Amino acid sequence: MKELCKQLEAKIVNSYEQGVSLEDAERLASEFLYAQMQISGELKKLDLDSRMRKTGVKAVRAAIYLDIVQKSDKKPTEAQISAMLDSDQLVSGEQEALDTAEVERDDLKRYYDIFQNAHIHYRGIAKGRME
Repeated sequence: MKELCKQLEAKIVNSYEQGVSLEDAERLASEFLYAQMQISGELKKLDLDSRMRKTGVKAVRAAIYLDIVQKSDKKPTEAQISAMLDSDQLVSGEQEALDTAEVERDDLKRYYDIFQNAHIHYRGIAKGRME
């Protein structure tokens, strides 16, 4: 998917550096629309992955929270529990995986939006509107 995005980026750069004919604009409008369809499918996968990871982080935090409370002779304060949770390697690893998944999803969303604007732009050129 990254390769597709880079190729389409190059087409945008090429069109403003060298110009674009009406025929090319029509083809590019279709190409960007098709790219949006492809990205939409990938976004669905990334969104599900992100949601599942979020659920996993909550489950891991809850399990470790219970472990901390049960192993303590005296109930630790919420601040102490929070500090222990934040420093736990399993929790931080799961949180890092969630953060990475969300960043990837958001990056692809930005490309989707860019390609939507490119589609509209090239469609306008193909119709002869140069506003």
